[in-house]
Amino acid sequence: MSVFTITINDQTFPKRSSEVSYIAKCLEIAAAELQRAEGNLTSGTILGTNAAGTPNTSLGNWSYTPSGTLP
Repeated sequence: MSVFTITINDQTFPKRSSEVSYIAKCLEIAAAELQRAEGNLTSGTILGTNAAGTPNTSLGNWSYTPSGTLP
């Protein structure tokens, strides 16, 4: 069983550095949502600006299933 899963939708980038920056931004968004959940079961969609510059686009999704018994 996984505690945290994240899927980032594939985008077309001319450079690997752009792709890595995009992935890092997606991880930042997911991390903020995970912290906001305060250890509770949660999942969601990563919303942001895609590679084409379209805002409020689904960039991927994430889910967290806690395994600890204490808060």
